[in-house]
Amino acid sequence: MKINLLLISGVFLATACQNEEQAQVETLEKEVMMIHDAVMPKMGELVALENAIRRRISQTDSLLKITPNDSALQQLLEQSIHLSSQLKQADDAMMDWMHHYRGDSLRKLLPSQAIQAFTQEKIKIEQVSDDMLKSIEETQNFLKQK
Repeated sequence: MKINLLLISGVFLATACQNEEQAQVETLEKEVMMIHDAVMPKMGELVALENAIRRRISQTDSLLKITPNDSALQQLLEQSIHLSSQLKQADDAMMDWMHHYRGDSLRKLLPSQAIQAFTQEKIKIEQVSDDMLKSIEETQNFLKQK
């Protein structure tokens, strides 16, 4: 009788832990998608800024051909190129993340593995979001100044 009680208790405990882990998996997946969904609409703005900064590079480069020793223009060109690179990296990072993200596959893992996997995905998409927002803000500020 005691053995049966212990077995039943063990089954209930295992089920409760598995349900708790499954709830954590679902929460993590939602968090990952919320971060993605919050930053994804900014892609249009990022692309528009990439185009604007490319135009600024072209204009500055043309001016430098007229006055090649203008250090202020040279610095403006270097800043523009740096910002263009940051925007491109942020764009590429989002595209790479979306290309490699496999939520369906992650949900099929054992709950403990899924928790680890979704935690890693959350870290990745947070970095993508941070990079995108930072590059957008810095480029907007730069374009407003000049």
